[in-house]
Amino acid sequence: MPFTQRRIAKAAVATSLAALAFTACISAGSAAPKSDSPSARPGPDGTTFWDVYEQPPETAKPGDIYWIQPRSDAPSGARGWNVVYVSEIQPGVKKYVSGEIYVPTGASNAPRDMVLWNHETTGLADNCAPSRRSLGEGDRSRVPAIQDLLGRGHVVAMSDYPGQALPGPSHYMAGQVNARASLDVLRAVRNLPELNASNRFVEYGWSQGGQTTMHVESIARTYAPEFEGLGAALIAPAVRIRELTGNSMQHPELAGYVISTLPGIKAAYPHLRYGDFLTAEAMEQLPVLADGCFDIWDSASTLRDPYQPGAMSPDGPWWKALTAVDDFRPAGTMPFAVYQGSADTTTPVELTARERAALCQAGSSVDYHEFPGLDHESVVPEAAARFPGWAADRFAGEAAPSNCPRG
Repeated sequence: MPFTQRRIAKAAVATSLAALAFTACISAGSAAPKSDSPSARPGPDGTTFWDVYEQPPETAKPGDIYWIQPRSDAPSGARGWNVVYVSEIQPGVKKYVSGEIYVPTGASNAPRDMVLWNHETTGLADNCAPSRRSLGEGDRSRVPAIQDLLGRGHVVAMSDYPGQALPGPSHYMAGQVNARASLDVLRAVRNLPELNASNRFVEYGWSQGGQTTMHVESIARTYAPEFEGLGAALIAPAVRIRELTGNSMQHPELAGYVISTLPGIKAAYPHLRYGDFLTAEAMEQLPVLADGCFDIWDSASTLRDPYQPGAMSPDGPWWKALTAVDDFRPAGTMPFAVYQGSADTTTPVELTARERAALCQAGSSVDYHEFPGLDHESVVPEAAARFPGWAADRFAGEAAPSNCPRG
């Protein structure tokens, strides 16, 4: 997610419905009793849970569970687990990925429908990954509307995305890679029969998660045909990474965002070289990415000349890789809701309008909401208040509202 100010970048962890405190240990000690846990291999307590260095065996299938760990911070009336599972992040490439699963307590007579949350930018360091953090503090949560969604009887699942939390490079803003991991966490849910999950899901995502959400819709029927996607919601979506990167390069205060983006794209396209994009001065900032979630924003803001003259040349390797990430089209298989602030300078209205037009052209019903005066952060509570009801209507088979422009 491209933040336009360092203030916003820091707020993404501190105040945007996210708890600042990282969980050094989300252990079984204070969580649900082991007798209530699903029948998957229990993982170790504490942060050792994420120390998974081996690769999945050749026989592993996407969604296979390596191990799980109870969480102690599930909302009232629900249980939660961290999970490490297999994802085929690229055709023929399987990796272990971490995520979270939450389910209402008590038995369910009917299969529980699933809600897939696709998270925003969290920082590239492993301890910044969502599953390593507290779910929330007080009445706030880093997962918008999770209490309401669980209260309606849904299973809520989410992926950290490949390389976040677990060893290995983060695939930040590599849309299809992250979308595959998100669909595979739904497969992990289905591999826990005690949760009684259906094959139906609705998804939603904020900022970077908006990119993931659109990629999920574009590949769901081909990559995970066993699921029935009933709807998707975008909250201030950051989707087309090439244009967002080019725009950020025009603003010195956004050098941290650009530098943060490059490792994620390189993870998907290993042939790329940082030296083709960054000057020697800027390359010295790369180690900062491991120091803290958003330290790079302060550190890189003083750079005078961070980019090579041909960094974004149309015939250059980085331009081609960013173009490849963006080279997808909506499939028109799900209705969408879109929540956008008119004052958002991170993902401006005009960029979201293009995605809305693409979705409408693909044949999706699109219920677009623009909130006057709200920005990239303040639009999230408005979306959280509206999304659960919209999702419930999708599960109930109600006709999806649409305000796609005519003509």
